[in-house]
Amino acid sequence: MRKVNRFMEHFWLAVCIGTALAAVWVIVQQGFEAGRDWLWFPLIALAMYFFRRFMRGRLEAMVDRENDKA
Repeated sequence: MRKVNRFMEHFWLAVCIGTALAAVWVIVQQGFEAGRDWLWFPLIALAMYFFRRFMRGRLEAMVDRENDKA
């Protein structure tokens, strides 16, 4: 399970980087007014990355505590 959580963390980071590059490309090609809405996509992906990272830490700590009890 830890590998899946780590993979999803990296997935959201990759999505953030990819969408940020796409947003910059649209802004350069069409101007800031036309491309500013594209900036929401990397922000949402970055928020998902940090949320997954936070939850992975909590879940791993909970599993480690349960393993220490047994």
